[in-house]
Amino acid sequence: MTAVTDPVGAHVAELDRALHGPAALKRSMIAEVRHGLADAVACHQDRGLEPQRAAAEAVREFGSVHEVAPLLQEELTARQGRRTAQLVVVAFPALLLAWDALWMTGQAWQSPPSPMVGSLARAVDVLTVLITVAALVLLLATFRDGPLPRWVTTLSGLVAALGVAGCGGMSLVMNLLKPHAAGELFAANPATAVVLTATALIAALVTRSAVRSLRFAHTRRAARVGPSQT
Repeated sequence: MTAVTDPVGAHVAELDRALHGPAALKRSMIAEVRHGLADAVACHQDRGLEPQRAAAEAVREFGSVHEVAPLLQEELTARQGRRTAQLVVVAFPALLLAWDALWMTGQAWQSPPSPMVGSLARAVDVLTVLITVAALVLLLATFRDGPLPRWVTTLSGLVAALGVAGCGGMSLVMNLLKPHAAGELFAANPATAVVLTATALIAALVTRSAVRSLRFAHTRRAARVGPSQT
């Protein structure tokens, strides 16, 4: 005996496979689609249709995965770009303030930094401000009316990645120019360990979010063409 396929369940499952994005938002989106289809099925049954026909009609009215997935993927991609921009806008100024507080209290290093190290430290500050401003502009762009262009999410990922690479790279050079810097940092102020740990964790989070933004921005196009190839 051939099992009867549930049109709604099959449609929702196919849509779930086609979408890529923030897990919580995707689950909420899929649940909303499932509930909407269930309501449509109930309406068709109230009109006298058999359950199987009612489900098939609800799916037909909702639209094929090929038609619907690109629209939903746009929202998922936009939300990921917004999350990345938000993370940068909050995290980078917080780290800047934390490290500058150590410098201004004179407790960053026991011995005065060299002119080159001082210049690099100022460059990190300038880059942090520029990255924060760029992320803020992109964050505001995610709240604009209408569909969000894919390049906004792409730029959010690139800005975040540039911030981590640029600030992290210059910080590494500073430590190479002053080989005993790490020991001096810990010796001068135990709070440095907290700031260093927070910096490493935030850098990892920003990098992960940047990679996800770049990947999901590319997935938007894949979701549009993928179902048509099956």
